[in-house]
Amino acid sequence: MMVRPATPADLSAIEAIESAVFDGDRLSRRSLRYFLASDTAMMLVLAVQDHVLGYSLIAFRRGSKRARLYSIALTPDEHGRGLGRFLLRSSENAAKAHGAAFMRLEVRNDNAGAIALYEKNGYRFFGRIEDYYEDGAAALRFEKALPHAD
Repeated sequence: MMVRPATPADLSAIEAIESAVFDGDRLSRRSLRYFLASDTAMMLVLAVQDHVLGYSLIAFRRGSKRARLYSIALTPDEHGRGLGRFLLRSSENAAKAHGAAFMRLEVRNDNAGAIALYEKNGYRFFGRIEDYYEDGAAALRFEKALPHAD
């Protein structure tokens, strides 16, 4: 099992994960393709050989030390095995390698599993945005300082 940069060959698998995991606010195939080629984003996949089990999308803003975890998802069959934590930490390491000192994210206020994952991994709540998602749900905002390697 490894986390590696996504390639265009991973596009269909990533799109399938989006469709399986998110009821709304899905990234379209066109958006996913855009992010794969963007120089201000990094898409990673968690894979066993050529089988993609999950992905993350990290966005960067030029001149900023803050990265944004735009999306992270695992296939539904992979939940509960610690792979989310593994992918999250790999995403943090990739963001640090890109020069980020902080990682921010938004999560649905009713996504208890994701909130617990973020809190257990050092993310701190710092705000709420009402009516953030297309169905009117609020988003909770979290941030984590990415420690320097020793």
